[in-house]
Amino acid sequence: MSIKVVHGDDLLYRFFLDLLKSEPELFAVVPQLLVESMAIWLPVDVYRQWPVLMPWVVRDPHCRGNKKKHIPDQWASPNKDGYLRDDNSLVKSLTRSLAVRGPKGSHLSGSRMGSEFVASHIWRKVDADCLASRIPLLNTFVPNLVWLPSQIAKLSDREGGMVQQTLQAVSRGIYSSAQVDSSLHPMVAGAWSLLPEPAVTLEVDLRKLNWFVTTDRFFATRKARLSSVIEALHTLAAGELLARKVIATRYTEGLPLVDADRRERLLRFLLGFVP
Repeated sequence: MSIKVVHGDDLLYRFFLDLLKSEPELFAVVPQLLVESMAIWLPVDVYRQWPVLMPWVVRDPHCRGNKKKHIPDQWASPNKDGYLRDDNSLVKSLTRSLAVRGPKGSHLSGSRMGSEFVASHIWRKVDADCLASRIPLLNTFVPNLVWLPSQIAKLSDREGGMVQQTLQAVSRGIYSSAQVDSSLHPMVAGAWSLLPEPAVTLEVDLRKLNWFVTTDRFFATRKARLSSVIEALHTLAAGELLARKVIATRYTEGLPLVDADRRERLLRFLLGFVP
């Protein structure tokens, strides 16, 4: 008789599921406490300057291939529209080097994330025919991103669940009234229009939340990478060869193979994010 193996990472997740089933009234007050104490957010200044952090990236859970089915790893290769295919690793690493600032007494304040955190998409199902992470405009849209301990991230994936709804309400409270540059208004308005209103409303006290502390390098990297993709698309449109690597080797090798009309549409889209 085989003995079942229990993984420690699953215990907290199971605890909250049991609490939800057995004590729904008690569980109703827990999500906001979880979000305030464990979630880490990007500052509003990031949203104002870079509302979509990597508009050239789209989530593709199949890009890592499948060894059993002899499907090769294709991470960082372009899809048919020229967007770089990511398994969320690029998104997760966005904040890896950043310190965290939190309220007095926060266990996270003054530290950096360890490996047990996940970059979570706050909205999964949106007003479109695919998941939010499959839409380049929403995949790295700042209000759709939060970094959570992996067990809490599992709860946030429960569609319509209290943790997901709480995150959505907090995100709207943080970002929806923040102003962006006028040149970015069309993109930002388009992104918000796809995100359904959460079913709950909350009073959001920004002083109780945990925030990443951004650096000049963080912003410079965002600008340099967007510029490198735009420059590559301009080069290919002029009928020239790419002289240097663009983001990743697979992306560099695959971008010239993308249909020229699709590359042109991608270029027009990305130019909308240039200040």
